Amino acid sequence: MRHFDDEEASPLYKGSAGSELHSSIKEYADLVIEKQTPSPFLNTNLATVLEKLGVKHLFITGFNTEFCCMFTAIAAFDRGYKVTFLENATGTVNTDETYEMKGLDIRDFVGTVLHWSDAVEVLDYEEYVDEYKTNKTV
Repeated sequence: MRHFDDEEASPLYKGSAGSELHSSIKEYADLVIEKQTPSPFLNTNLATVLEKLGVKHLFITGFNTEFCCMFTAIAAFDRGYKVTFLENATGTVNTDETYEMKGLDIRDFVGTVLHWSDAVEVLDYEEYVDEYKTNKTV
C-alpha cells in the first residue's frame, strides 16, 4: 500500500519523497496499491486483488499505527478476513504529547483495543514467528 495526498503542503504529497515506498522494502513489492484514506479498501482495487489471489487472512504491519494500520485491521475484519495485527511491526510519528495523554504508548493502546475486540488477533512479531515455527499454519 502506498498512501499519498493531493495537497502540496503534505509530507505525503503524490510525487514527493515522503509518499514513496521506503527503499528497504520497495524491491520486495510485487504490486503497489495507492490509497488516499486510512482504509486501503476505499476507492482502491484491493478487495479485487485479494479475491483473485484467494487471500483469506491478512497480517497488518506498517505505518501509522493509529490510522492506516488500525483502519486496515477493522476494515479487513468487517469484510470477513481473518486479521492478525503485528503490534510491534507498526510505527507512528505521533507521541503521548501529540494526543495530550501523558504516558500513552500508541502501539500498545491500539493493540490492546483490537485485542479486546475479540475480532482481531494481536501478536508481536516474535510471537508470530514462534507460532509459525510451532504450527506452520500461519
